[in-house]
Amino acid sequence: MLYEIEASDWLNADEPLSLASLRGKVVVVCVFQMLCPGCVQLSLPQAKQVHQVFDQKDLVLIGMHSVFEHHEVMTPQALRVFASEYRLAFPIAIDKPQAGSPLPVTMEKWALKGTPSLMVFGRGGELALQHFGHLDDLRLGALLGTLVGS
Repeated sequence: MLYEIEASDWLNADEPLSLASLRGKVVVVCVFQMLCPGCVQLSLPQAKQVHQVFDQKDLVLIGMHSVFEHHEVMTPQALRVFASEYRLAFPIAIDKPQAGSPLPVTMEKWALKGTPSLMVFGRGGELALQHFGHLDDLRLGALLGTLVGS
C-alpha cells in the first residue's frame, strides 16, 4: 500500500508535507481528535516529546487531526485554538473530510480503527508500525532509536 496524507489544510507548516518528500527521514504520524481523552492525556504529550527530543534532520513528527465523530464542533477553527492552547508546535494535517461518510479520507485509506493511532515510517517510506491506542513511551523510544540509527 502506498501511504500518503490527504489533508484539507495544514497547521504549523509553511507548505503541505508529503510522506514521499520526507523519504530519508523517519516519520511519525500521531493521529488524534481534540475531543479524545486518550489523545489529550497521553498521545499528544508523547508527540510533543518526540518532536522536541529528536533532531528533525532524522525524524519528523506530524500530527493528523482525523475527525470521525462530533464533526459540528471539531472544526478547523477550533483545532487552531486547541493547537495554540496546548502549544502543539509540530505540523498538523487536517484529514480531508469525505462527502457522505463520517470517516475522513486518510483514516479510511489507512484502515485506522480510531484515535489515538500511531503510524511510524522508516527512512525508505516503509511502514514500521501501525498502532491503535497509546503506545508506551519506552516501546516507542526503542523503535524510534532503532529506526533513526539505521
